[in-house]
Amino acid sequence: MQAGEVKGSRTASPAPRWVWWTLLVGSAILLVWAWFLLGFLSEPSAVGRSGAILASWAGGSIGTALLGVAAAMALWRKKRWAWRLGLAAAVFMILTGAGAIAGIPAVFGLAGGRNSSTP
Repeated sequence: MQAGEVKGSRTASPAPRWVWWTLLVGSAILLVWAWFLLGFLSEPSAVGRSGAILASWAGGSIGTALLGVAAAMALWRKKRWAWRLGLAAAVFMILTGAGAIAGIPAVFGLAGGRNSSTP
């Protein structure tokens, strides 16, 4: 055991540097997607159930975008817990469909960053 090393402690390996800005790009895509969806609420056919679905899909996209921004800032600041938040944001981005362009690489970057010894 080397000096300064605590027995049994495990340091979190950092995510690759590109993951935080990938999450920001995904968040921007989701915000544009939500704005696009909200534009349809003024249509005459967006009443009742279809209007509620549009509003909830846009709200989910906005919430996922905010989660992505929070995760990106935590990754940028190298917080220990940031990879968990980033992974959750990336998975939600994939589920929205519109954010899958950024969510899929972010998942692989976060998962690969946990298993490699180099940042």
